[in-house]
Amino acid sequence: MLDSAQPIQLRRPTTPATIGGHDRKNRVHHRAVSASTGPTRPSPDTTLHDHAAALARQHPGVPLPNEGMPYPNSDEDAVSDESAARIEALTTQLIDDFFGTPMETREIAWLSRKAIEYGVRIHRTPAISAAIGRGDPAQVRAVGRHLVRTSTAESPTVLGMAMLAEVGTSEDVSLIQTLGLLSGTFGPLAADALARLPNATNNLIWLADRSAGWGRVYLVEAICRLGDPAAEQWLLRKPCDGNHLNGYFAYKVVCATPVHEAIALTELDEQVVDHTGRLLVVLVWSLGMGGTLLDYDHAEQVLADYLSHLCRLEPSRSRNYAVQTLSEFLDGDAYLSPPEWASLESLRIAYRSLATARRLG
Repeated sequence: MLDSAQPIQLRRPTTPATIGGHDRKNRVHHRAVSASTGPTRPSPDTTLHDHAAALARQHPGVPLPNEGMPYPNSDEDAVSDESAARIEALTTQLIDDFFGTPMETREIAWLSRKAIEYGVRIHRTPAISAAIGRGDPAQVRAVGRHLVRTSTAESPTVLGMAMLAEVGTSEDVSLIQTLGLLSGTFGPLAADALARLPNATNNLIWLADRSAGWGRVYLVEAICRLGDPAAEQWLLRKPCDGNHLNGYFAYKVVCATPVHEAIALTELDEQVVDHTGRLLVVLVWSLGMGGTLLDYDHAEQVLADYLSHLCRLEPSRSRNYAVQTLSEFLDGDAYLSPPEWASLESLRIAYRSLATARRLG
């Protein structure tokens, strides 16, 4: 849980489009940790599912360190030189070839070898979804479950998760969530899989609470897309964890959640106040990643109400950082021009005054 006793400062990203080894536009994953630089590698005989489950037992209820990397056979899946489109085409043909073969002659070992050879996209795509849809759902589901449970290499496991994202059932939720804990690779498909199954909001929130980095981005976006009122209290308190990738979903959160109504309440718990501050700070520098404060219809009112709450709360590093960042924004930030608001000058003076007082204090 995030609170003022453990402040989180959000840093402006330097290259928003390709942070963390991902190209969001082309949706290609590049391994971020090598065996030589990451934590101790697990046994190569360990399945990725068992690897995730073991780490979850060591770190219950929180994101896995380094998103669970390195994986048991992290050298077995060489990063493909093929383009994302080519990888998608190869995967599509592989699926069609496998399920187009009579059941008695299918070899899952062959399917796994080809997946490793070609590489597999870690995101759901129309072409791959269509190929999976051409197979018999029960057969596809059985193969997907087998790959997810038994694969020791990344690409076959991704392929299995892609199958469950299309034809998985409520019986697969635990399997999907466990593998989804390796969120840098499996978060996107886990988000898609859980979003289409019963109890989607609770299942997505469970995994989002245990995910960081890119995986958290896709899970929060999926929660926002659902538009379920049951997610409101979580969205008011938890999505922003201080990672620079929060810039991809902060605007989606304020559009999907009545932040402006919550922050206007006189009596409000500190967790909502502090998360609102994190949202506002992210929206200062999220240009190029998502909407900004200038795009947010309620920004002027939320800034005023947020300041009112801060004036009655004890200072903390995170609160002081938020005040300083928002004061700079109102003065004319390097990323954004000052907004054209009726109350701009009064907000500017009030934030500048509090920022100065907190620095002196």
